[in-house]
Formats: sequence, structure tokens, C-alpha cells
Amino acid sequence: MTDSRSSELTAATAREQQCDVVVVGAGIAGLVAGVTLAPSEDVVVLESASRPGGRVESVCRGDYWLNIGAQFTEGTGVLFDVIDKYGIQLGSLADAKVALYREGRTVRADNPAWMLLRTRMSLRAKVELAMLGLRIQRVYNRFMANKNAEDAQAYRAFLDSQPASWLMRGVKTDEVREIFSDWAGQWIGCDPEETAATQLAFSIGTQLMKASEVPNFALPVGGNQAFTDALADELGTRLRLGAHVRSVTWNDDYATVRYTDATGPVTLTARRVVIAVPTDSALQILTDLPAEYRAALGDTNYGRYILAGIFTKEEGPQRWDDYYAIATQGMSFQAIFNHSAPQRTGGPRKPGGALVCLAGGSRADDLNKLTDEQIEALFVSDLVKVLPELKDKIEHVVVKRQPRVVPYWAPGKRDAQRTLGRSLGPITFAGDFLGDPSLAAAADAGQRGADATRGASA
Repeated sequence: MTDSRSSELTAATAREQQCDVVVVGAGIAGLVAGVTLAPSEDVVVLESASRPGGRVESVCRGDYWLNIGAQFTEGTGVLFDVIDKYGIQLGSLADAKVALYREGRTVRADNPAWMLLRTRMSLRAKVELAMLGLRIQRVYNRFMANKNAEDAQAYRAFLDSQPASWLMRGVKTDEVREIFSDWAGQWIGCDPEETAATQLAFSIGTQLMKASEVPNFALPVGGNQAFTDALADELGTRLRLGAHVRSVTWNDDYATVRYTDATGPVTLTARRVVIAVPTDSALQILTDLPAEYRAALGDTNYGRYILAGIFTKEEGPQRWDDYYAIATQGMSFQAIFNHSAPQRTGGPRKPGGALVCLAGGSRADDLNKLTDEQIEALFVSDLVKVLPELKDKIEHVVVKRQPRVVPYWAPGKRDAQRTLGRSLGPITFAGDFLGDPSLAAAADAGQRGADATRGASA
């Protein structure tokens, strides 16, 4: 049977349905959009996976949990309204610290002068690292002081046009270049040459702040999936899992969404559609896109990660209990995130813990050639080198390959955000690619998309 004949039969046998609004994608943006629209619109949320949440995924075991998708929760806005609405408890990281592991020594990084004094590297490298840290802090403070001021926007536009290497002016030592590269892999999931200076300065600048200065810096009890599950539960039957969208077509008045589920093909007609999937997925399902939108979707890239969530069984207080992150040098992974940190304040310390070892960028590309079993063995071996107290204390390991997590843009390409922020006929975009990428930005984009859709479909 030819492809055209097969398509004709599929179209002829498809179930036909109608609703007011279709949301494509049940990540945090799509779920917020759906819940926002549900009281006033006949809304359907389509998700190809068997679970909601998208890049938000958590694993629980006993008293502990860990995130094997988006790692932390911070910021302000809609996300925290959601958390309050469902009574989700936040485990604060305000008192937690960051450390640096290098050449067999772990040094706390909350005091930069002490860190530089104790870190094993050459004097020149220490001077360059101090210079780099101060530069990033100045850049971060300048465009964060007043995001809406004209001079701040002009400065941000300048940073958007510069490669991340612009931040490295004057750095000559391989030691500092390695640290900088690991920062990019750890916080964005790319290599420095792939992204513009803006996002890397924003990501590193946020982490150079004291944790207490980052708004609502926390880990929800039960993991980030606690709030995506709560949103999915509220949507109920409006959320359709296992719904594989094949195409979205439109005219000035309505859109047609064609998808397949366990019972066969469906043709769903709606007045409006919210596209809340990663940009590469949007390119596959949106036909006849104007060149400007096609380019904007193509200019949005995603960091890639390999993660190993590790449940441990140590007993008694440990020296890393008040670290939320340890940046690692010379290991197979670039960072260790301690998801148990919020549970270490007050009362006796429970046995065990939950750690995430993460590698991003080209490090993840190399690791992706290995099997899960090989990655697990490599990460566990290196984890015990960093934290030798965990020898024979590993209880359970979950390996996760994340091909796209944090959106990023090459120099001169961030105008994609402005384009995708505009509706295209009955089509509206929503996702963390419309802000400074974070869970909070995704939730805000979901609500903005719902508000724009609700007004236009009335």
C-alpha cells in the first residue's frame, strides 16, 4: 500500500472530535495552561508519553527522593502559586552551600577567598579564576539590577550577541578553562562555544550567589514531580496520555490536530491550540510554518545530560550534609547534587540519602555511547573517589539520559524568543524557551499562553 493511500484510509477512519482549546504537551507549561483554561474552556491536553510532567521527573525511595529531570525549584510567579494551591511543602536550600572538588580535595565555595586559598591549582590559575568570578558577578548584577530598564535591555542585547568565550577574556590556563567548561555542562548542558554569553553569565551568576539570596530556592518534598502530578490530577480526563500528535494545521478561524492513541487515529478541531512541547518536536508537527517561525524554532537548542540518581545507606552526620551541590573536576560527571540537603536541618539525621551525579554537553555525548550499566559503574566509582565515606553504601542507582533539558541560544539567535512569543493565527507557544529557562519560567509561559488563548477564543 502506498503512503498516500495509507494516509487517505487513516483520514477516512479517524474519529472526529471538537473542543475549544487543545494544549499539545503536558510538561509544566502545558499543565499550567490546561488547568488555567479548564474553568472556562472545553480544553484537552495531549501528551505522547505515558506519564505527565515532561522534563520534570522524580523518583522516590523510602524517606528520600531525587529529581532525574529538572533539578531545582527557584524564582517567583505562577509556579509558586501552584505549589501553595496544592499545599506542596518546600524543602528550603537557603542555608545550603556549594563546594568544589579538585585533585582529591573538597573545598567549600561559600567563601571565595578561602576556596581559592585551599584549592589545588597554580597561582596564575587562582588569579584568573578570581578575575573570572568577579567578571561574571558584575555582568550578572548589571543586567539583573533592573531587567526592564533601557540600559539593562541594551546590555543584554550586547551579551546575546557575544559568545560565552567573551567572559573568558584574559584566561590562559587550562585549569580555569576546564572549570568554565564544566560550569557550562553542569548548568546548561552544553559547551561554552555553543551558547551566548548571556545565559552562561546568568546561570553561573545565580550559582555564585548565596543560596539564601536566590528567591524560593528549594526542593519540593517528594521531588519536582509533586506539582506536575497535582496539576495532572486536577485536569483529570481532560489530560490524554499516549496521544501522539502527528500534525497541526490551521487557518484564520480554527486549527486541526491529528493524533493517534491506543484506539486509533483522531481528528480534533479547536478554535485555538497551545503548543507546549520542545521546539524540535514543534517543528515536526507544525506544517506550513512561516519562515520566521521555522527559523525561531530551529534556533532554539537544548542542553543534554546524563544523570545517575543514587540512593545511599550511610548512617550518622556526613561532611556533605549541608552542601546542595559539589562541582567536580576530573570526574566522569561535572556535579553532584544533594537532594537530601533540605532534610538535614533540625532533628536527628535519618540514615541514607539521595544524590544526583550529572554530566552535560560533550561529556554527556561521550557517555551516551556507553550502556546504562557502564555509566552506573563509572559514576559510582567516581562518586566514591569524591566521597569515600560512601564505599559499600550505595543502595540503588537510576540512570537517566536527558537529550534536552535547558534551552539555550547561539550568539545572535535569542530573537527566537520574541518571535515565538507572538501568536500565529490560532496557534500560541508556551514553554521555558520564552524566558530565562527554569521551571518558574515554564509555568509563567503556560499561564501567559492560556491567557492569550482564552482572550482570543472568547
